[in-house]
Amino acid sequence: MRVIILMVISYLLGSIPNALWIGKAFCGIDVREHGSKNTGSTNAARVLGPKWGLLTLILDILKGFVPTLIAVSLKMDFFQNLTNIKNIDFVLVGICAILGHIFSIFLKFKGGKAVATTLGVFVILVPKAILFSAIIFFIVFAIFRYVSLSSICAAILLPIFIFLMYRDILIYTFLGILIAILIILKHKSNIERLKNGTESKFSLKNKKGK
Repeated sequence: MRVIILMVISYLLGSIPNALWIGKAFCGIDVREHGSKNTGSTNAARVLGPKWGLLTLILDILKGFVPTLIAVSLKMDFFQNLTNIKNIDFVLVGICAILGHIFSIFLKFKGGKAVATTLGVFVILVPKAILFSAIIFFIVFAIFRYVSLSSICAAILLPIFIFLMYRDILIYTFLGILIAILIILKHKSNIERLKNGTESKFSLKNKKGK
């Protein structure tokens, strides 16, 4: 069954810790030992520099974009035929990529916060909704300079945008709600720091990776 094979591939692709291998391969730095110790693109940009942070961001987006695009292009409908839920196969493939990023098999089921990989998935599934969510992200970031707060606000509003623009495909709305919950949970420590006023505003530091 092609969709199940693609789900496994999607999870493995999502599990690749791009910030980790980029840091070690090009800068001799383990990002897990610096900054927020997170393997996402934000910490990569802080620790390794903007060039490597941008590369990490692009690769993390592609982890969600590529398998979801393949699923849509092949018009997979195995689970849709079983459940009569429209486009559920695309959603399952996308979820696997996101879960791979959060619970990476290569990092003992730890990982990043999935914002970039989620973006890759939703650009394929709900492009109009993700555009509005991205606008919210940049507005909040421009005002407060907190990536975490911007990500949380964008994630909270994403399922609302999805429902308003894709209400004929309810599985997309449920996916948006699930991802919003996951992103908020992954930002639990950031939320505590925001409450305490100790969260770091985003800034780029060129170190060995400049």
